[in-house]
Amino acid sequence: MEIHDVPCTVAALIEEERIVEVRLESDQEKSILGNIYTGQVENIASNIQAAFVQIGPGKRCYYPLAEAQRAVFSAGRKGNGPLRPGDELLVQVSRDAMKGKLPALTSNLNFTGRYLVLTTGDKKFGLSSKLTQEDRHRLSGWLKEEADRPDKEFGIIVRTNAADASKKEILKELEWLHELSCLKKIYEKAAINGQNRTCFSLVLETEPFYVAAVRDAYGRDLDEIITDVPEIREVIQGYLEEISPELKEKLRFYQDKLLP
Repeated sequence: MEIHDVPCTVAALIEEERIVEVRLESDQEKSILGNIYTGQVENIASNIQAAFVQIGPGKRCYYPLAEAQRAVFSAGRKGNGPLRPGDELLVQVSRDAMKGKLPALTSNLNFTGRYLVLTTGDKKFGLSSKLTQEDRHRLSGWLKEEADRPDKEFGIIVRTNAADASKKEILKELEWLHELSCLKKIYEKAAINGQNRTCFSLVLETEPFYVAAVRDAYGRDLDEIITDVPEIREVIQGYLEEISPELKEKLRFYQDKLLP
């Protein structure tokens, strides 16, 4: 078997001098997972209860017809009739292309924070199945007022990371949602401004995978964030300034030509 080297960018989480998690992405083929587009329905395949939607010229994706119940149409569509070829709608990539399968799309736009996930289609309150019963009870109590609001505009899912966060940290992220904070601004940009975008527009590009790695590493236990790529340092620094300024001092740029 012949193996070819493929240039890629790697993010690794190290605990006690051991690598416990590795994420990587090919430099030749960037992931589109999580990106939000104004797509156009190409055709309907009723036999498999799906539609094929283009998110760019020649970029076909799989869209389950069940998703159309919560579709956000971007132009030229009124009423709640069946999905039709030519319809334009906001879609998010829920699965990258893999093993010959097309990328999959959803109309349930979601945006991930460190502790919470905002969802536009499903407005329910949920908790990660990995949380213990004790954590679920405690976090549900902290967020009960939000969960019981009859007029809430979005659903909230509590992530596993929330188990290690304080009530103050959880409520601070919840406050961001209510006061047009980071996640709320993204929601408005994608779900409201995006309705007037040209077909095939990339409405929102998800954060790079290495930023997601920083986001998912719990800040209180994070000693250092190290990179030797200037562009990556700039992106992470900008992210930290906006979301977690308290972590900025932990970002270190590594320079040693003899030992990469």
